[in-house]
Amino acid sequence: MAWDYIDEAKFKILIKQITGTITEKDGDLVPFHIIKGSGTIWCFQPTVKGMVRLLRGSKIYVLDMGTEEDEDCLSLTTEGIVITIPKNELEEIGFN
Repeated sequence: MAWDYIDEAKFKILIKQITGTITEKDGDLVPFHIIKGSGTIWCFQPTVKGMVRLLRGSKIYVLDMGTEEDEDCLSLTTEGIVITIPKNELEEIGFN
């Protein structure tokens, strides 16, 4: 999938959530997901067209799940790195 468009409203809410400036009128919070397993995983970083190594067990935010046919989703790490990661590597943990 080509992520030429990211939902601007969702991204703004996510930034407010990360910075702690979100209010009730901004809408629902974006739940955390965690990368399953232990060890490391290599993920594609579309902004630099390269690979980045992440620790499994890291928390991430999903920006775009794509369609049902897409195997990967677009995500943002807590360090601010935009990645694509296989959907089957993620587990939603909510707001823990």
